[in-house]
Amino acid sequence: MQQQNHAVASWWRHLTPALREDLLDLGPGEFLPGHLARDLRSFGVHVDDLAVALRLHGSTYAVHAQPPVLVAFLAAERAWEQGWRED
Repeated sequence: MQQQNHAVASWWRHLTPALREDLLDLGPGEFLPGHLARDLRSFGVHVDDLAVALRLHGSTYAVHAQPPVLVAFLAAERAWEQGWRED
């Protein structure tokens, strides 16, 4: 699990600030876009192979369930951000 945590943290550091903000708005039960799932995998994070295909405006997109390690990481980031704003 520790290795997965480090992998998510490495992935997070390479994201743009705008994408980080978007991900902080992503609820724990919401799907992760396919391109981000592939990106996470490239950092060594386990993302389930099962995906849901969404059809939107004539295009098909794959979305994945968020891996538990990402859900926990985003919750910690939200808590840290909230604490930072309160100071």
